[in-house]
Amino acid sequence: MIFKFYNKKYSDVRIVEAYRSADKRVQQFWYDKCRDQFGKGTSNYGGITDLEREDIFQDSFVLLWDKIDSGQIYVSGNEVWVTTRRGESVIPDLMGYFMRIVKNKYLEHFHIAKKNMPINESVTDSGAAPIDDPYWDEDPEVEKDRLVVLCLQSLPKSCVEILTMFYYEKKSLEQILAERPENSSYDGLKSRKSKCMANLKRKISETFAKAGLR
Repeated sequence: MIFKFYNKKYSDVRIVEAYRSADKRVQQFWYDKCRDQFGKGTSNYGGITDLEREDIFQDSFVLLWDKIDSGQIYVSGNEVWVTTRRGESVIPDLMGYFMRIVKNKYLEHFHIAKKNMPINESVTDSGAAPIDDPYWDEDPEVEKDRLVVLCLQSLPKSCVEILTMFYYEKKSLEQILAERPENSSYDGLKSRKSKCMANLKRKISETFAKAGLR
């Protein structure tokens, strides 16, 4: 596949082969394009410092090269392939694969640091693979965290706000009621929170089942 985000100078196959052949010119081209796409694709990633953002880029780039160096990502039949626990599959877009690594490194940062992720922020990026793409493989616990965030973001705005305030910001129902005049009573807010949580649990259960997670 021709590298589609910028100029069509090198194919994904050529980029992977460049690492094997130590072609510095192509390697620099790919590094610059990854750096550029990283800047564009993570502009809405909140809750991290500039230093942490730089660490995420470097860790993601190194991990991609490690996968190539170890032979996990390789070229066969003029296509780029990857070996995962699910088997061997074609990577249809190497930049999309890199940005998927970036997304998961971002989520992994909150998982390891045990910090609350800013769940009102969108962490979708152009080129990132859908959760059921067969060529992607990742740590199950990080995958669970990511899917929970996506399930929460799919709820109505009022549910996202209430659940965020209650579970992430640790506010009491009384505090939430004071900040949300649209909820006219304590009992009404309590009922709304319960319904939102039940809906979220249902979405999580369905999404985990689809992804083969428990």
